[in-house]
Amino acid sequence: MADNNQDFSRLNNRNRRRKPRKWLTAVLAIAGVALVVVLLVAVLNDKPTMDNQTADEQNQKSIAEQLQGNNDSSNGEDTEQADEEKQDDDKKEKEDKKEAEPSDDNVKEAYSKDWEPVGTEQSGTHTTTFEKGTQDWNEMMQAVGGAVGLDPASMTAWWVENNGNGGNDIIATVSAPDAEETFRVFASWVDGEGWQATKVEVLKENDRKS
Repeated sequence: MADNNQDFSRLNNRNRRRKPRKWLTAVLAIAGVALVVVLLVAVLNDKPTMDNQTADEQNQKSIAEQLQGNNDSSNGEDTEQADEEKQDDDKKEKEDKKEAEPSDDNVKEAYSKDWEPVGTEQSGTHTTTFEKGTQDWNEMMQAVGGAVGLDPASMTAWWVENNGNGGNDIIATVSAPDAEETFRVFASWVDGEGWQATKVEVLKENDRKS
């Protein structure tokens, strides 16, 4: 009988020790499940939905279209302004031109303008020289090219001759490198101020081209 009581007492003690372990295991399991649920909710909330992605794409597209529209508008305004300025310049140039008497039948247009002398670095008594590379030649070509809108450094001077007045009047036949048009330019020396174009003739053909 004593043995039976001792066995029952041991079983009782063992069951008492097992109960806290079971509760602890259950609590840990519940906590683990709760933690997993919280993590899943957090991940799902951070993940963009299809609707959000579509809205973002539409917003980005709208902004891009607005920027493009502003650029197109700005470019259109710049182009329109440039065209207007060019038209004004062309109009002013035509108004400044004065019809002149052509010197021969090879001229399709002759005109004069109020060209300014190009200035000079020469001093003392002026002597006209037709030697390329000299100061007088460079200033002469500057006046000739400026009258017809050509760069003296790149234009072709086909012929330059004395036109009287003690060598202080010259005639130059010039053209652009592509030779679309050929010009006959008349110029005179102005003491202290340099060469000044006085008349331009647009030629029908280059009569100085060999």
